[in-house]
Amino acid sequence: MFTHLHVHTEYSLLDGLSRLEPLIGRAKDLGMESLAITDHGGLYGAVDFYRLSEKAGVKPIIGAEIYVAPSSRHTKGQETKTPFHMTVLAKNNQGYSNLVKLVTASHLEGFYYKPRVDRELLEQYHEGLVVLSGCPSGEVPGLISQGRTDEAMKVAAWYNDLFDDYYLELMQHDGVEDLPEINKGLVELHRETNIPIVATNDSHYTYREQSSIHDILLCIQTNAKLQDQNRMKFVDDTYYLRSAQEMQSLYPELPDAISNTQTIAEMCNVKLDFSELHLPQYMLPDGVLADEAR
Repeated sequence: MFTHLHVHTEYSLLDGLSRLEPLIGRAKDLGMESLAITDHGGLYGAVDFYRLSEKAGVKPIIGAEIYVAPSSRHTKGQETKTPFHMTVLAKNNQGYSNLVKLVTASHLEGFYYKPRVDRELLEQYHEGLVVLSGCPSGEVPGLISQGRTDEAMKVAAWYNDLFDDYYLELMQHDGVEDLPEINKGLVELHRETNIPIVATNDSHYTYREQSSIHDILLCIQTNAKLQDQNRMKFVDDTYYLRSAQEMQSLYPELPDAISNTQTIAEMCNVKLDFSELHLPQYMLPDGVLADEAR
């Protein structure tokens, strides 16, 4: 069995093509018992995804691909314009609450081109979360691609010490700069540190034949034309919901990378209660009743 843990939906605005119902239906057709949602910097689709997955008999895993500022989330300048990517999944309701707080703070406190958290926030809201090292734009993969392996090991150790469940994330897509070297470095890091590995597929659309439509979506996002030579483009058409067999064939020498997707899926058990209202509580001055407040 295999569970997709890095999945962008229509709620990754102008970047994800997959609509929720067809996406969940495809996972079920592929025999998958669980599926994650990890949209860019937000949880906009989480509740609808949860409801539809439960209805379809597919276990929902709530997560997000969040952005981590290189330094403080309060620092804004050209050198901090490009944050690191990181895949975060909620293990339980405490983790879901912490993920909500991280995403909220990233927008209200850390926004600079993108909503950003920092290490201070991660330390504050780390409980109940599963964290993957992220795509090639993650901090650890980025250091590996630059040949800074000692620094990559130190950063991975920091995350591994902070989070009870931290994994090195492997991906395979053609045309991604330095990705083979990154994967090699992640595997070596895994063997030296025993930090577990996990395989993901950076899913942005549901079916392989939708890659050309997704390419148009990217043009809309970047204000580019299909004919433009130097525009943002996904080189190959592998960013769909691959089957378990396809994923297994990518990692014949690393069976743990596949089986760990199930390990993570089994530990993620968020339960959302729709039987009561969840409204914010506001502190009132002493002696003032809620009905008296204006």
